[in-house]
Amino acid sequence: MRTIGAMVIIFLLTINLLSQTLAPSEIERKKTVKKMDKAGLRFRTDAVTERSDKFIQIPDLIKNQSGFQVARTAPVIDFVIVPLEERFLTPVPGETFVGVWSNWSQGTFDAKRGKFYAAVGNHRYNKARLYLIEYDIKTKTIHRMPEINKALGRTDAQFGDGKIHGWLDFYHGPEIYFCTYWCKYPEPTEEHFQSGYEGGAIMSYNVETGNYTSYGVPLPRSSWPYHRMDTKRGLMFAVGMFGEFMCYDIPNRRIRFAGYLPEGMRWFWRTMCVDEETGFVYSTNNLPSDTTINFIRYEPVKNRFFMMKSTVPANRITGKYGQMRAHTRQKTSEGAFIGVISADTAGQGGELFQFYPGEDRVEDMGLCWEGDQRYTASLALSPDQKYLYYIPAAHGKAYLEGAPLVQFNLRTHKRKVIAFLFPYFYEKYGYIPGGTYCIKLDEKGENLFVLLNGAFSVYNPQGRDTFGDPSVMVIHIPASERP
Repeated sequence: MRTIGAMVIIFLLTINLLSQTLAPSEIERKKTVKKMDKAGLRFRTDAVTERSDKFIQIPDLIKNQSGFQVARTAPVIDFVIVPLEERFLTPVPGETFVGVWSNWSQGTFDAKRGKFYAAVGNHRYNKARLYLIEYDIKTKTIHRMPEINKALGRTDAQFGDGKIHGWLDFYHGPEIYFCTYWCKYPEPTEEHFQSGYEGGAIMSYNVETGNYTSYGVPLPRSSWPYHRMDTKRGLMFAVGMFGEFMCYDIPNRRIRFAGYLPEGMRWFWRTMCVDEETGFVYSTNNLPSDTTINFIRYEPVKNRFFMMKSTVPANRITGKYGQMRAHTRQKTSEGAFIGVISADTAGQGGELFQFYPGEDRVEDMGLCWEGDQRYTASLALSPDQKYLYYIPAAHGKAYLEGAPLVQFNLRTHKRKVIAFLFPYFYEKYGYIPGGTYCIKLDEKGENLFVLLNGAFSVYNPQGRDTFGDPSVMVIHIPASERP
């Protein structure tokens, strides 16, 4: 019996040891990161500050590209790597995907406190890690909030959420509201649900007290790849993996609507235009039968959905239609949300447009960028409504276009690059800017916060997606470039 007991102990110790061993791919990545992180940036929480005319020099890889101007004055850029717990990930038995540290959600800026907030996760459901991060523009320092799965009472042995995929919205003073999202596609197994996992939760984080509040799982066995708050009415809107739609009343802690849209309509799971003037919410129709992709409207008071006559514009190169992927947080003074289409059926995208919900019409504004990589997942409107800012090639390949921060003039429709982030940060720090789902301007339009997906990696001209070491860049836009 002693021999059997000893064997059991040795077996358990072996399993524990193996669980602490990095996955082979992570062992190689760790070597690469150690080699490429020339200045040890991953070990510090204060930003380095850069200013160079190289930011406004056209990179060799797009020398022959046209359709843009370049700023005359280089910006100042603060750069810091997001601090991560377990930067390199251990494998889970039976799972082939190890995970990857990344950001997929839109951040927010607290002008009163001078702090930028965003989210990062390790994109896994076993040993899931999910954090809010805070960047202080005054001290130029970054730190990580408490881990969200632990705040929900989950352990590493339980199924967890590895993403926030919608918007972080302040509501009710210092509270940031958001929803969580699973990383098991298309959905968790029956065993996962039976083990106690219910689905994506609605949560808030108090930036003053450092405490989370959970509003529970509003719709069991659903999770939330997109969400937004109506900050005037306290309504959380979210869409699930299979087109299920939710409207949750935060003050009264009750569901207004939870279920599927009427026949012929399906809410796109990457769009949620909230018109806080009327209380109406908009998306594009995600049914293949709607070939020209009409807009959809939800009216919370009536609890009804309406098909609109407006459609997205066709891609001017391919003539194909695509869903609206990104949009401005609010309407312009003329009553328009500004949006951009996702990849269409030809694999292209990037058509900018203005959507006037009150008039039920759309105005095409042309391509966001004329390079090969146009997929754009975050837009920022300047407070004076003169400019739109974005970085094309969101999904890990922005460096192939020079990782340009584009300023789009809403009057002339001309594009101006404020800064090329690649190859400068690669040459100096070994860091490749992969792309972003999160840009945010401050209240004066002077400072633009970007949470970049990127990596300390070796440049590959063949165009590999680049993730693993998220960072924050604060781009101080020169006054002369935003007259």
